Amino acid sequence: MKMKTEIKTIVLPTDFSNLANNALNVAAEMAKRHQAKLIVVHTINTYYMVGRGGKQVIGSELIQENMDLAKTKLDELQTNLNEKYNLDLETKISTESIVDSINDLILTDQVDLVVMGTSGEQNVKRFILGSNSYNVLLNANCSILLIPESFKKTSFKRILFPVRVKHELDQKADLSILLADKNNGDINLLGVGDIDQMVECKKDYIEMKNTLSLNSAEYESEFQLSHDNAEIIAKAAIEKQSDIIILADEDEDSWKSFMADNFFKKMINSTDIPLLIVKSKLDRLKNNTDRDMGYDLTMPIPG
Repeated sequence: MKMKTEIKTIVLPTDFSNLANNALNVAAEMAKRHQAKLIVVHTINTYYMVGRGGKQVIGSELIQENMDLAKTKLDELQTNLNEKYNLDLETKISTESIVDSINDLILTDQVDLVVMGTSGEQNVKRFILGSNSYNVLLNANCSILLIPESFKKTSFKRILFPVRVKHELDQKADLSILLADKNNGDINLLGVGDIDQMVECKKDYIEMKNTLSLNSAEYESEFQLSHDNAEIIAKAAIEKQSDIIILADEDEDSWKSFMADNFFKKMINSTDIPLLIVKSKLDRLKNNTDRDMGYDLTMPIPG
């Protein structure tokens, strides 16, 4: 029997910036609608020196000062959120890297979604290898929701569900239906494909129409022929005044390529609308990433 898709635990990394606070507002409202637990995590850089005496922390006094300051800020944040939302809320401080912190929480707390603040439209050249956003998208073991700093809504009434590749279509459909239900919203199903892929893409598109109909979801649908799917999807999102675009981790086989001007980077650069990147958590949990050195939590590009 197929398990029902739910969002029961949400993680939000914060550096206490306006960008992160904007994403926090969205995450808190989302947690309230889904009756989900919200975990707010702040990471503190820890650097080590390895010598004859073994592995030693550099600047332990400064690290402790940062931890004390972070605890004060998290306590204030928790008080404010409890007064406003009365959520199942937990705050955490980690000295691991942001990716390792998130993946540890995914394992220990069964996290379903990571919400991150982003700076919105970016220049492709600035989407750099080693940025926190890139590393989280590359290595986090569950779905990621990117919230542009300019997005000031707290709900997703208009959901754009593109169908262009077969990857994660069922999960994308489940999440579209779930979000439409929790936000009293509707779904725009958009089939896009070039001439070479039209037959296969139309088949998947029709299958998704049937899935939405069987689940009594409110939706509109259209199919467009395109040689630049990212451009068509971004244009449709603007025209339909979409509040969120649902993509898949494997929407582009080469999206993780650093230099390529690929589909995923085009989407980030072409729209200022939240992107939900769907990942199959169970599949990804089988592939543990190497523990690496921590980055700071400023999340520059795209967040």
